[in-house]
Amino acid sequence: MAQSSKFLRLDEDILLEFMYHDQDVNYVDDARIENDDNGSQLKFLNTVNGDQSASKFLVHELGADVVNFTVRIDGGYVFINDFASRQLVLKNGKTYKFDLSDSSIDNPSGFTINGSTTNLQGNTLVYTPGINGKYEYSYEDLAGVKSKVGEINVGNRANPLFAEPEQETGNSIKTATGEIGRYYAVPSKFKGTWSLLNNSLDYLTNADWNGDNTLPVVSDTLVDAVHYETIRLHLRTGFSFAARGKEGFLFQVKVKKATGIYNYFTSIVYLNHSNFEISNPNSFVLGDTSYSKYIQIKVPSLIYLNDSTKNKEFSDEFFGIGNEAPSNTANYEVSYKLINEITDLNDQQYINVEDTLDVTVSREDEYLDISANIEEVADMDYFHVFGTKDGSRQGFENYINNRLESSSDDIIIFHDIEMSEQIGLDFLNTSSMTFTQTANYEAPIPFRPIIFNANIASSFLIRHTMRIYNETDNTQIIKVSTLASANTKKYGTRMEKINLRNVDPTVIYNKLPNTAVNRELNQFVNSIRPTVGETKYVPVAIDTYGILASASSVGMDLTAGRTISKKLKPEGKETINLSTVSDNFVKFTIAQPDGSNGVKAISLVSAEDLVLIIKSGRTEQRISHDPSFPNVDLGQGEVFFKIPKDTAVRFGKPTVVKATAAKFYINIKNGETQSLLYHGKVTII
Repeated sequence: MAQSSKFLRLDEDILLEFMYHDQDVNYVDDARIENDDNGSQLKFLNTVNGDQSASKFLVHELGADVVNFTVRIDGGYVFINDFASRQLVLKNGKTYKFDLSDSSIDNPSGFTINGSTTNLQGNTLVYTPGINGKYEYSYEDLAGVKSKVGEINVGNRANPLFAEPEQETGNSIKTATGEIGRYYAVPSKFKGTWSLLNNSLDYLTNADWNGDNTLPVVSDTLVDAVHYETIRLHLRTGFSFAARGKEGFLFQVKVKKATGIYNYFTSIVYLNHSNFEISNPNSFVLGDTSYSKYIQIKVPSLIYLNDSTKNKEFSDEFFGIGNEAPSNTANYEVSYKLINEITDLNDQQYINVEDTLDVTVSREDEYLDISANIEEVADMDYFHVFGTKDGSRQGFENYINNRLESSSDDIIIFHDIEMSEQIGLDFLNTSSMTFTQTANYEAPIPFRPIIFNANIASSFLIRHTMRIYNETDNTQIIKVSTLASANTKKYGTRMEKINLRNVDPTVIYNKLPNTAVNRELNQFVNSIRPTVGETKYVPVAIDTYGILASASSVGMDLTAGRTISKKLKPEGKETINLSTVSDNFVKFTIAQPDGSNGVKAISLVSAEDLVLIIKSGRTEQRISHDPSFPNVDLGQGEVFFKIPKDTAVRFGKPTVVKATAAKFYINIKNGETQSLLYHGKVTII
């Protein structure tokens, strides 16, 4: 996953960060938001009643956010969002939905909340608590079996985990008591003045307003989802518009149609008494100014407006088709307006704005060819971080050097590394570090992470932020990449020590734990080891003539290690079937003819590694054998491979090559030498 950011200073208090999300097909859906009632319901406001070609404003859910929960039954317990008998702290008056579509639930009506009015809509229970107090949720299946109950505490405040919708866009109206005070500005008949919409939408029924008097909901059958980019307005630490004699600011993002008319993606107003900024856990300093809070807004991605699988549905409904649609070169036009005065007229609030700043932000990342990278070094115990341009480290160095030589730019590259460890369902931030590059921009920076909870963490995540900082004008280009790994033990805080017999040993052996089995193994090894000198013989498949093999699917009963017996087949004749919907577990048996009728197994004990290579055209995947699987005897020519379903999906793509053309190869690896032992065919199912 990767993303990049562009920074623009709007004034002394606000720094705009425009975040372009990864446009790689594997990650683009990470920035996809559904059109539903969970904080992202689309609503369009027409400025001229009945005229679809006039300016429109995009508004989302109006202060009635819905929080969704998933429900399943397991072991006699009700699991809410994967936690058994969870205690929920919910807010009075807010709407909550419980998804009861899981296969473990055979009786959706059996999920109830005592003392409360609920509404079962298909497999979804809608719950809007109206009275503070303690309640219980429970479930009874069709057979009359009851699961253990959980508790709900209803009050004037909610636990933050259960208060925010999953896909909040930041482009909604929230002005009711106890809400954050976010208004929406629409044009008024007074020059330089905008009218404020609150939750009640009073202004839309005002005689001065010529547009629609409602905000109709856009059906999800018309627009299923929208792909977004993210804007953050970073606020200077200790900022105060009141101290500057201002009432706040109006922030707008608009796009021009081919007709010259603007449609607005957002038009939010932040007043001095509003309180919807987010504290930044990673506050930063840029140009001697500290930024510790931000406001976040999501706007539809322009580059996908003509993509039928992404934003075309939205574009057709919001802009129109033909001449009404934006051109392929349309960009985001950003307006930042300081509010000089708030006036009340006929119970309606108006804002007078001044000091308008208008800037244009490109529809596409201007530095798309620059990337931050992180990778684990092959056969080593550390990682590299580095920058590339067009996929080349040398190209990145040339780019930086050209800027230094051809301009007044004074550039420093910062590589920020953040470590997170997954414990249960949560990621815990454990460490961070920063590396600086002022020369040799091609060279990768090595680092070794330390996993503090290696004994209980199931995985860890490395986040690499590369900042190309220009000291001349205090601007920076930011690129982000991430890497997840399940190899927590390898990078733990402790590594097992090897005890040496003397100061300068000629042979080193790993020390095995002092168990009865290992003591017998040590005695056996010592009994057969020669007294003077040692020679290690390794198998190399110099002549593969006459090699036979069978491939057997393995059932995942780890206690028995069941296999399905198959007949040994000559070189090139064996076929393995790989499933695209589940991981594949295959055990090979390798043998040679012995005499006129029999066969003998080939011992593979002394091989450093056995590698399965799946190849189709230029696409290749290497997988090492798994020595930990039970009942696999290398001494009897048996070798086991776990082949992930992702590998089958990769080779089954028509763009790669026909699936029937894929082949597999088994190589013996010793040191730098690899030799072919057996090959056969691959079928993707």
